[in-house]
Amino acid sequence: GSLVFLQDKDGDDKYDTREVLLSGFDDHDTHHAISSFCADPSGAIIMCEGVFLHSHVETAFGPQRGSNGGFFRYDPRTRKLIRHAQFSIPNPWGVAVDEYGQELFLHTSGTKMSWMLPGMVKARYGANMQAPDLITSNKVRPTSGIEFVSSRHFPDEVQGDILINNNIGFLGAKQHKVIEQDPGFTTEYRQDLFVSKDLNFRPTDLEFAPDGSLYVVDWQNALIGHMQHNARDPNRDHKHGRIYRVTYPSRPLVKPAKIHGASIEELLKNLELPELRTRYRTRRELRGRDSEAVSNAVVAWSANKEERLQLEALWVTWGAGRLHQPLMKKLLKSSDYRIRSAAMNVLRFHFSSVPDGKKLLAEAANDSHGRVRMTAAVTASYLPRRVGLETLVSTETKDQNVSILYKQTYDYAREVLNRQPAESELKERKVTAPSHLSVKHKKLFVEGSEIYAREGHCITCHQGNGKGLPDSGFPPLAGTKWTTGDSDRLVKLTLKGLMGPIEVMGRKYPGQVPMTPFEHMLNDQEIASVLTYVRNSFGNKASAVEPAQVSKIRSEVKSFVGLYSPDALLKEHPLK
Repeated sequence: GSLVFLQDKDGDDKYDTREVLLSGFDDHDTHHAISSFCADPSGAIIMCEGVFLHSHVETAFGPQRGSNGGFFRYDPRTRKLIRHAQFSIPNPWGVAVDEYGQELFLHTSGTKMSWMLPGMVKARYGANMQAPDLITSNKVRPTSGIEFVSSRHFPDEVQGDILINNNIGFLGAKQHKVIEQDPGFTTEYRQDLFVSKDLNFRPTDLEFAPDGSLYVVDWQNALIGHMQHNARDPNRDHKHGRIYRVTYPSRPLVKPAKIHGASIEELLKNLELPELRTRYRTRRELRGRDSEAVSNAVVAWSANKEERLQLEALWVTWGAGRLHQPLMKKLLKSSDYRIRSAAMNVLRFHFSSVPDGKKLLAEAANDSHGRVRMTAAVTASYLPRRVGLETLVSTETKDQNVSILYKQTYDYAREVLNRQPAESELKERKVTAPSHLSVKHKKLFVEGSEIYAREGHCITCHQGNGKGLPDSGFPPLAGTKWTTGDSDRLVKLTLKGLMGPIEVMGRKYPGQVPMTPFEHMLNDQEIASVLTYVRNSFGNKASAVEPAQVSKIRSEVKSFVGLYSPDALLKEHPLK
């Protein structure tokens, strides 16, 4: 489970559990559920979800979906849930947030720790991004528990290091130095912080306490495999567990900061303390106070402070639901790329309410540092197609010699934008038919572009660029004779649908997901329009489809029951 320090707010020996989520399970088999969590600087909860899950969550803001491991973000203030990141990983078992809001996460089946930002592009269901490993040496298989060293009780030279629990083979915690690089991070092994000879030692979480000491949760279980042993094996220990406390004897403990019962002014002074956990708990307390009073006080407090402390103030206004835009804009121009990137991430969540958001985003897309540009690219994936694609063009111009990390982020962002239903941008875009079409057929083309872009119609599977989603089993429309060849064949499969194995442009598709039959959804004019559009878009050039042609074929296949198979269609209309 996850370790949470609770406060006795009323002096009655009862702990206050406001804003506390617990993820403790008494059996390893449940690690595929929400297995760990943390809060970002605004107070939103980042939740890890294990592999093999396919989540469909209904929310007041619409459904959110995820598949095969990843992260959700839940904002308790607005009650908004989003898919935070989607990676091709097994079970994620911990997230740690550094002092500039960057998230590193742990995932198992090997020692792997990765950077969250590249995968925070708006998630495409069923598509996963690779997560490069930041651990460069001394790798062992980890389990849950990741924490930045941030305590004056620990030596100065290890501040900012990352701690990772391990309970398979090596039983203890590895400590790695975190090294900044453009755009992200790398690491260097430092030491084994603690090691146990107890074969049942299972460290599952660790966290720095208010006094600067380190607490470690020991699950203490002989059996941890969910495949090797029966779930009801009597050797599974459901009763025992330990909590260890790690101190550095030659240095004094930290005097715990006053949080419960502190005034707003006292709480703001806590934000100047070096301990990440103290600042985290302070921000959590401030979110429970009067939002207007907190926002006004923190802006006044930050006026003459250094920019890192002003970033703390910006986060507090964000958490209070009263974002201070002048402060955000000031930090977007900071000389420190870490602060610029953090401010850009704040803009990402408030883009629609910032009048000059497009201008600020364009500046970030052309920033001198890759982390800021990548944050702009992530932001772009959540925007309307035109604005988003313009942003990506700017970032790629700066990153002509793109690394795999950059390219993967940009490719995923572009794919998300290209698949957006175009009706959300009808006021912004102007569809121009190709010059080779007649006036009558140009009208069909323009009408067809709107039909193609309707939710649940062509764009859903074949995408805005006509390239489909090959990895998900949806073939392209661009450049294939299935689209530009015999128009009678194309009309038939549009009317009746299609299912079964098919080969498109040299790639074989199992055809397990049927193509929707549009016979009873679209009339002759609409089918002629959309087919004229696809036959003359995405680089295609072919004859238009007439409504009379659709009407004639509709009558011919009226008695046909079911979906066409590709083989049956090819017997009637071979590819030439």
